[in-house]
Amino acid sequence: MEQKKQELQFTTLLTAHRRQLYAFIYSLLTDHTDAEDVYQRCSMILWDKFDQFDAECDFLPWAMGIAFYEVKNFLRVSSRDRHHFSEQLLNQLFERMQGSSAPNMQLSSLEKCLKSLRQKDLWLVQQVYWERRKCASVAEEMGMKINALYDRVGRIRSQLRDCVLRRVSEVEHA
Repeated sequence: MEQKKQELQFTTLLTAHRRQLYAFIYSLLTDHTDAEDVYQRCSMILWDKFDQFDAECDFLPWAMGIAFYEVKNFLRVSSRDRHHFSEQLLNQLFERMQGSSAPNMQLSSLEKCLKSLRQKDLWLVQQVYWERRKCASVAEEMGMKINALYDRVGRIRSQLRDCVLRRVSEVEHA
């Protein structure tokens, strides 16, 4: 019975923090495929070490600490690829993220800002960033020139950045 309770607690915590944990991993790797691989390995490690988790502490910082070392391990193994951050930069990023609630605030602000986009703009963001489709194929599907698509995506990014900055500023000054 205790095992079932522990499984339920773990599943609940991991599910509640999946997006933040994945975003943290992705922010260190910047490749969705690599981030998903590391997230999957990290999930297994978190389960293996869950008996060491102190229920009095927050789950997300504990999980991010384990994820950080899993990212470092991944980068060490794949160090031949020059598109990854150095270990020194990775350590600096992790130290900054640990002392700040800004990533969570920014992520929740981004989610709200995405919901405020027009349906066509949200679809475009999904295709370019989440589905990682080539801009040329998206432009062709939309019947527009590639440069026009780049301009539109740039405007949407600026709109999202301004919205996130505004929301974060409102929360900080509240």
